[in-house]
Amino acid sequence: MLKRRREEVLTTAGVIAAVVLLLVGLAVAGLCATLLVQMVIDSIGPLDTVGIARPTPAWIAIIGLGIGVFAGIGFVVDNGGYLIRAARGVLPRPAGDERARREQARRKASQRLRREARR
Repeated sequence: MLKRRREEVLTTAGVIAAVVLLLVGLAVAGLCATLLVQMVIDSIGPLDTVGIARPTPAWIAIIGLGIGVFAGIGFVVDNGGYLIRAARGVLPRPAGDERARREQARRKASQRLRREARR
């Protein structure tokens, strides 16, 4: 089943949240990738155990770190896409915003001028 996408609007809080989540995604992906590389360098095999307080099979840790890398990349892609659309000016402003009303008035005036020019 397809999930209907929420309508995106350009707000200052949305941009700040997108930047923060983009940085969190980069940190999560970087940390998990670093831990995966460290496991390879220490030559920890999938049948070994990791952890001190509660020893856990390494294959569970490898799966968790892989999911962490993909989740971090997902955060970066989603929030980076929003920031790119915001920078290009593709996102509309909220309905009650003063700038949105000015843009709508300019659009209406432009349409009126084009109609009058066709006559």
